Amino acid sequence: MGWAVLTGLLLTGMTAATPPTAIPVRGGNALTLPAHRHIVRVSRSEGSVLLAAVQQGGHDGHGLRMFRSDNGGGSWKLEGVIHDGSTYDRADLIVVGRDVALVYAVETPDSQGIGGSSSRDVYFQWWRYSSSKGRWSPESPVRVFDSTSSSTAYYRAELARDSKGRLWVQAFFREKDSSNTLSIAVSTDGGSTFREQSALARDISKRGGGRLVHLGSRMMMLWSSHSGSDSTRYRIRDDSASLSSWSSTRTAFSDGIYHGAALSAVADGKGGLHLVYKDNSERLVYRRFDGGGFGSAVRVLERGDWASQPALTRVGSSLYLFYNEPRSDGSGYRLWVRALSSSGKPGAGKELASVSGFAGYPAVPEVLPSGVPLVALFGIEPSSGSGNRVSFFSTSSSSLKSGAVAAKQVEAAGEAERGDARVAATGGSGGPSSPGPTPEGPGTLGSALTGPSEQAMAAGCGGASAMFAVLMTLSLMELGRRLRTRALRF
Repeated sequence: MGWAVLTGLLLTGMTAATPPTAIPVRGGNALTLPAHRHIVRVSRSEGSVLLAAVQQGGHDGHGLRMFRSDNGGGSWKLEGVIHDGSTYDRADLIVVGRDVALVYAVETPDSQGIGGSSSRDVYFQWWRYSSSKGRWSPESPVRVFDSTSSSTAYYRAELARDSKGRLWVQAFFREKDSSNTLSIAVSTDGGSTFREQSALARDISKRGGGRLVHLGSRMMMLWSSHSGSDSTRYRIRDDSASLSSWSSTRTAFSDGIYHGAALSAVADGKGGLHLVYKDNSERLVYRRFDGGGFGSAVRVLERGDWASQPALTRVGSSLYLFYNEPRSDGSGYRLWVRALSSSGKPGAGKELASVSGFAGYPAVPEVLPSGVPLVALFGIEPSSGSGNRVSFFSTSSSSLKSGAVAAKQVEAAGEAERGDARVAATGGSGGPSSPGPTPEGPGTLGSALTGPSEQAMAAGCGGASAMFAVLMTLSLMELGRRLRTRALRF
């Protein structure tokens, strides 16, 4: 079956201004972890290319593979295989010139936990660009961290490159006693070898998650955990310091990040950081790191939901947030993009699609140049059973230029108001921008999947197996739409 025909079939159950292109997958959370960079934009003299690392989860026997688009996301084709041997690995990508570097490691459903295995290692890999061939080819992967026991495992690996050209890899390590360690390694020879450094944190009681990010002349590691009660912490280092030199552990803010990894972070280009994360009350929050500390919280989406996830992209000094929110009737999800001010206040928004079934886990390029469309990928599990896929959306930033609207600010999680004020996405599917908040009834989500997904087996930050989702959905349908399913929870 041709991809053009397949794309048409996959659109059942979705309304959108422009039909998105799609990559077939087995689960709607193929783009977990939210903290990872799943898609990058590479500039070439021949024209820019989008590259996306997508876990197909066993669809047609395939695992983690690289896809490319030469026309801004209008169509996608396979570029190559990253790791077909696992349906659970997820990758984190960065662009270096016209090459792409990545790391990959395991991510499993929250209900399954991180089990020990001597095969749960972390690998680094270059995808080198050939001008004569006009394509990227993978080099042999290099093992960064090695789990040598059936009782241990490395997971949730991330990659960053400092101003000296050194490659840093972070991963969490499940110890034999089930505690978790935040591990860090560095390569000074372009990724040929890696040297593990002293752990950045130990005795993390639950599965850890966070983001390793470079801020121009400093490297930051920000993390929290699955515990639901941990604060968010960070450590930072100067590129000019010795490799072993990191600051002491600091508290970023007292509220935790949902499962540690429900976040999207982008450097501001001035030594600071823009961060949007889901807090433990399941609401999207913005904070900025100004180089010295994190500022007060700004509620981006007042209405909390277990499945809401953020994806933040920067164009110059402008910020744009892609996210999902439940339909008020609980039958599916609405996909949105919204402008944020430099202080995180939400501005004009535009609905990209309204999906019957599950839709979430947005992924965007970290930074885009001015004058190009805003682009995003979302994972889709339609209630119609027409096929799970990763769908592509594009829109112009010029439609999101209106002024920011008021948003609640809170100094700490304990002071957060939980009233009826909403910064809610409004408007018709693919319709005009929304200039400001419109109150909505809180509603409840009866089922994230209104029809069985017989072949999805999702994993990751928000994803249990879809077979479990089917059983949960059938039970919840008997109770009506009063309880929220957590079928895709990580």
